[in-house]
Amino acid sequence: MPGPVLGELDRLVARGEGGAVLARTLAGRFPTVPGRGRGDSGVLDAARRLGAAVVTADERFQARLVAAGVPVLVPRDRTRLELRAG
Repeated sequence: MPGPVLGELDRLVARGEGGAVLARTLAGRFPTVPGRGRGDSGVLDAARRLGAAVVTADERFQARLVAAGVPVLVPRDRTRLELRAG
């Protein structure tokens, strides 16, 4: 789990955003991977260094990831993900 994602989840928990506590708890079960930068930039950095795919519903971030050569998994419905080659 990229460190910047954990930081973002911590901020959402502090603001009382719905679902943030569960998301942070689940994210804490995975090893933390340092990322350079905050937010999307940190996730992009970690994915490129690790050769990892990223799961996101954010269309602008999807385009940025694909342009950088990072594979993206996009939620299609409650049970399906679509792979977009990076």
